[in-house]
Amino acid sequence: MPSHVNIPIFIPEKACPHRCIFCNQANISGQKVAPKPSEVKAIIDTYLNTIPSDRKKQVAFFGGSFTGIAIEEQKEYLEVVAPYIENRQIEGIRVSTRPDYIDITKLELLKSYHVKAIELGAQSFNQEVLHLSSRGHTVEDTINAAGLINEYGFELGLQMMLGLPGDTAESATFTAQEIVRLKAQTTRIYPALVIV
Repeated sequence: MPSHVNIPIFIPEKACPHRCIFCNQANISGQKVAPKPSEVKAIIDTYLNTIPSDRKKQVAFFGGSFTGIAIEEQKEYLEVVAPYIENRQIEGIRVSTRPDYIDITKLELLKSYHVKAIELGAQSFNQEVLHLSSRGHTVEDTINAAGLINEYGFELGLQMMLGLPGDTAESATFTAQEIVRLKAQTTRIYPALVIV
């Protein structure tokens, strides 16, 4: 059984200007627009009514490169969750984002709002695979972001996608080895599906 239950808040493509060949967050999440911060409370309350009270819960901002959103809007989303953390209904927050959207200022903000985990959409540690997939970030961006996330004491999650253009068994194995080397506590492994 997982250590916690995620209450997912999907913010499809709210902050990501890139068009990766595999990504269409609106189709993936089933949501065409991100909920407004004022709508997040109702989503959380709905989930809390269905999750056993003895289970640990985290609010998870997925699907839109959370740290790419304007700082004031990030704060608005995070402030909605704060009372649930204070009342111990929620143990913390997790966010997913791009490796090139991590810096010290953003990490300090996330830490101040009880974010526990940050998942990076690394997808591959092969630069050619990233280029052919139109990722818009580098392997070095992922290594640097992972180092900062670990340094600041967040749980590091790294996402890996198998079967991207140019990917081979060797490059996939290397990506897995890098995920271990960078001390990721969680890994999501996805099969590639090219969106045309």
